[in-house]
Amino acid sequence: MKKTRSRLLAAALLLCSLLGLASVALTEAPAAGSLKAVQQTIRGNSSWTPESYPEIWITPIFAEYIIDGNERYPAHFLRFAPPEGTAPLRIDYDYANVIDFDTLLQYSYQAFSRMSFEKFLERAEEGDLLADGSDGVALYVLADNRRGRAMIDLEAYFGDAAMLSIEIYDHTGDLSGAELGALIQGEAARVQGALQFEALDHYWTQGVFSSVALYDGYEKVSVTVDTSGMTLIGLQDDKLTSRALVDGDGRTTEISLGSLLWEDEVEDKALADGTPYKLRITEYSSHAFFKLAGKNRDVYLCIKIETPPEGFAAELEAVYPLITLPKAE
Repeated sequence: MKKTRSRLLAAALLLCSLLGLASVALTEAPAAGSLKAVQQTIRGNSSWTPESYPEIWITPIFAEYIIDGNERYPAHFLRFAPPEGTAPLRIDYDYANVIDFDTLLQYSYQAFSRMSFEKFLERAEEGDLLADGSDGVALYVLADNRRGRAMIDLEAYFGDAAMLSIEIYDHTGDLSGAELGALIQGEAARVQGALQFEALDHYWTQGVFSSVALYDGYEKVSVTVDTSGMTLIGLQDDKLTSRALVDGDGRTTEISLGSLLWEDEVEDKALADGTPYKLRITEYSSHAFFKLAGKNRDVYLCIKIETPPEGFAAELEAVYPLITLPKAE
């Protein structure tokens, strides 16, 4: 009985996928400088605008391996449109998170290089199983946790054991298990129909984002970073991560907003123009903390660069001017 229901569901999903192919029109890979991560606030909730990330690009291959030129790990990606009307909250090489502020539904997508339906379905006993993976898709609902979950086989794109998970979270708590089930079934079918495989010769974000707005939603502090020369591998509301190959070595830079960390392990320093900051040095990376005023507490702009201690000051002088700070009120 279970297998019959699973086959029927898989057939329905395939039909939806084929129909979806006719209506999905995705553009080419983003051109250099074509994207800006612009902050928006809707009913007190912040995100980036939908135009900031019009397509989801995702891969189970480590971004560092691709950027560092490891021949075993090519620049292969999947891309597909996010649900209509959603705005991006977080972007990583293997993960994307978007939200619909009208329905308060949050969608998460994650690519795995190694995963199994058996592992994915371990929690299915707590909810309602809709498909067991025997036809390439597993689906279940955790109504008590407001979640619908799906797993799609990516073997055709990335080899055996590669998978893509999808999760829908209902922030309202108003949807029934049946309603969540219909949503996750529909989203799994939509994504299957929209998936496109892209084989590039570089990481997809190389030079693509011209600028990124970082924001602290609680303290209402935001900065804008000129990222035109960066290859971004991670974006969330208060942090961006970039990766570059310098003299044959991979180097990661993080720019973030947050608290002053390691207060007992920092020393006072200043840039060449006299701008003060707190410095923390480690063997392989260093942090510079610049104090910004928040509504209720101080917020610090942190710049972390993977570089030997003797090279950090020069690197910091190059990165700091890329950041536009909030205007004093």
